[in-house]
Amino acid sequence: EAIAGRPEWFGLGSRVIITTRDKSLLTRHGVELTYEVKGLDDEDAFEFVRWKALKTDELFSGYVHVLERVVAYASGLPLGLEVMGSHLFNKTIEQCKDALDRYERIPDKKIQTVLQLSFDTLEVEEKSVFLDIACCFKGYKLTRVEQILHVHYGDIMKDHINVLVEKSLIKINESGQVTLHDLVEDMGKEIVRQESPEDPGKRSRLWASKDIIEVLKENK
Repeated sequence: EAIAGRPEWFGLGSRVIITTRDKSLLTRHGVELTYEVKGLDDEDAFEFVRWKALKTDELFSGYVHVLERVVAYASGLPLGLEVMGSHLFNKTIEQCKDALDRYERIPDKKIQTVLQLSFDTLEVEEKSVFLDIACCFKGYKLTRVEQILHVHYGDIMKDHINVLVEKSLIKINESGQVTLHDLVEDMGKEIVRQESPEDPGKRSRLWASKDIIEVLKENK
């Protein structure tokens, strides 16, 4: 508000670049020209993580599959590529594989902290809707998600979903499906896992079949 309240504050020819995760911020300040930054494609992502992990032009054949796993897991997100690539530096292939297995079970704390910034700004019910989607409804048609969540949240649920889209936590693709980045999905699931790391039965949501079976067996 104090630095860039309105476009007319700036002289003719001025160029102001604003970066934000919250699209509503741009709307409130009359920003008309916007550009959504895309993730790195697989080729660029591979080169980026190769330099972070190996720091050399030489590519040892045994590391190709490891780096491809990092690229697939990060899904073009530079933060994920940088954190995981740096962590793999100076490690053997087996150590790299073990580290990636761990990442797939429990997200890296640095990545989790950065991605959770947008989540932390949400209202209580908005957080709840996001966790529902991250844990259970990724890939569902928007109409189906609205139908299911309406039972619990009522009509306000549509406003909550709009907020999640504005804050870039979820997207609605051209096919009308609710999608979100894999690392954002993992962030949401980790928030729920931390509700009770050792006892799935005390968590607010379950998505892994082994946890669901375990809880059902214990509650016969």
